[in-house]
Parts: sequence; structure tokens; C-alpha cells
Amino acid sequence: MESGGAVKKIAELVRAGAVLTSYVCPACGTVLVRLKSGEYYCARCEKPVLLAKSEEEAKVVTEVYQIKEARSAIFNRILEVSSKIEAAPIEDLPEYTRTLLLLLDAYERLARIGVKEEK
Repeated sequence: MESGGAVKKIAELVRAGAVLTSYVCPACGTVLVRLKSGEYYCARCEKPVLLAKSEEEAKVVTEVYQIKEARSAIFNRILEVSSKIEAAPIEDLPEYTRTLLLLLDAYERLARIGVKEEK
């Protein structure tokens, strides 16, 4: 999103009750808004931003975020494989099933790791 689009989005969010903050996005430098939910949000990146008070906290936040990103990528692959199963010839089903089971296992394991990190 170009900067003009980010400014418009920030204005929309503020009109909807968000609060402009003194924090900036670590990825792009855009001023963050705090949504009604309390979540910090970057209008340019169009993503929530987690703030860390220390290097240790920043490391934990980064790990949790990366786990969530990995789960999202795996979920998208699960959807791809599931859609291919419907049209696959019967002889290809064992391969697709193995792939799907591996993806589901990885998705579940990442969920368990993510729960442990957020506690």
C-alpha cells in the first residue's frame, strides 16, 4: 500500500474509534494506531503489530509470530491438497492422503508450540 493509501486507512480507523499512537511499525515506519480491541495496527502493512518492551520479549513475540505464519502457510497447503483429492484418480489417493496427514500433523504440532509460547 502506498503512503497515501495508508494515510486514508489511518483516518478511517481513527474515525471508527482507533487512537493514533507515538509508536511506528518496525517493518515500514508508519505510525501505528491502537484499535478498540487494544491491538496495535499498521495501516500500510495491513497487519497487527505486537510491541515488545525488551529484547527477550521481542524474541518471544517474533517466535510466536513466526509460528503463526508457518501455521497459516501449512493451512493453505492443506486446502490445496484437499481440493486436489476431490478430482484425483483413485491411484493417486494414497500419495495425497500421506501428504495431507503430514501437513495436519505439522499444523497440530505448531498449534501446541504456539499455545506454550503464549502462556
